[in-house]
Amino acid sequence: MEKMILVEPDKCTGCRICEMICSFKSSNWNNFNPCQSSVRIIKVEELGVDLPVLCLHCEDPLCVDVCPMGAIKKTTDGIVRLDRDLCRGCKACLMVCPYGAISLFHGEMVKCELCDGDPMCAKWCPTDAIRVIKSGSSEIPRGKKTIESLIGLVVESRQK
Repeated sequence: MEKMILVEPDKCTGCRICEMICSFKSSNWNNFNPCQSSVRIIKVEELGVDLPVLCLHCEDPLCVDVCPMGAIKKTTDGIVRLDRDLCRGCKACLMVCPYGAISLFHGEMVKCELCDGDPMCAKWCPTDAIRVIKSGSSEIPRGKKTIESLIGLVVESRQK
């Protein structure tokens, strides 16, 4: 059964626990460094919004299509994975990700891989702003602010 990340920015308080636990897990449980996190909290002061940004493991991920080395693949469990041995750091995936969910740390691409199906960010989020749900779940909120709409509001406010 495919899982997906549900991000509800309305619930995010900007505590950054998700960034810390992700960096701790990503560094093999020995280092708290938000630069190593696959989750980023973007604070939009003008809107009073804290926006969790991480890989949403898209149904048809652009990063998979653009990688010239075939280093990014979507597995049968729905997780978009990065093979660091194949990655050459061309940054093509970083450029096409519509969510800005792929980053670079010390020359290596960094992206969420759902902690192999047990995402720590979702487990530790005190407000459930980041949750794991089954793909196609009725839990997917309709009519609420989405990442896309919040990004659109930010862009509009900056153009004025």
